[in-house]
Amino acid sequence: MVGRVTSIVTGAAGFIGRALTSALLARGARVVAIDRRPLAGRPGLTVVTGDLLSLDAGLLADADEVYHLAGCTGVRDARAGVAWRRYRDNVLVGARVLALTPPGVPLLVTSSSSVYGGCAGGRPSAETDALRPLGGYARSKAALESLCAARPVTVVRPFTVAGEGQRPDMALSLWLRAALEGRPLRVLGSLDRTRDVTDVRQAARAMISLIGVPGVVNLGTGQGITLRSMARAVATVTGATLTFDVVPAPAAEPGDSLADVGRLRSLLGWTPRTDLVDVVRRVAGAQDAACSVLNHG
Repeated sequence: MVGRVTSIVTGAAGFIGRALTSALLARGARVVAIDRRPLAGRPGLTVVTGDLLSLDAGLLADADEVYHLAGCTGVRDARAGVAWRRYRDNVLVGARVLALTPPGVPLLVTSSSSVYGGCAGGRPSAETDALRPLGGYARSKAALESLCAARPVTVVRPFTVAGEGQRPDMALSLWLRAALEGRPLRVLGSLDRTRDVTDVRQAARAMISLIGVPGVVNLGTGQGITLRSMARAVATVTGATLTFDVVPAPAAEPGDSLADVGRLRSLLGWTPRTDLVDVVRRVAGAQDAACSVLNHG
């Protein structure tokens, strides 16, 4: 490598964005972190706080590579105005990042496995499958992907990503709090539903290796984990005896998800592997640290 790479990460204060930023810094990159939420400065890190729709048009001009992770998350978000927020933050912001990233600069855009609408015919979802987006979040990500067709872009479709720093509305975070408080774990649909769960650290490592590869790539393990197994990991970490409140799943919730990782493996020479108990332990540790800060801040 000649000199240090300047990597721009949008959505750097988010769950995967934080892990990716840390991984890039550890590799010696200069990182420009862009987010509406503030981030603490670190050696090698330049923090830009603001909205991508209103920031300086020259912000991406000196980038060696751009990772676009910013967006409106949450498959099950039903708050007022969420349709507009998804269109604004997933589609309009994506269009601006595409327009401002100089030609020839590698650009990686994160989509979502939700565009598949779950496993078709019970088999893993492949990049060549027709999209069946269920719900507004998935449709906004499909619209973002369509914008990327005009130039060589790496479009990554992460399946379920888990680890420290994940959103508090994600299943493992909710279940850990419920288990520690002696409440039933709320389960959507059935404990036998499966998810392809990727450790956030390995997701970040894979993204760094994939940038510059044109086309769509699934990001998963290729291994389905039942919600029952995820709950067992919560029980192992907390020592709690679990009870469950099983409720109907929303229409936008895929029954099962599983990545066909053939292309990912061919590009990387490896596929992510997830130690579920380790991941849950790290999520629990991060939640404990956050509570400690709140209690003593």
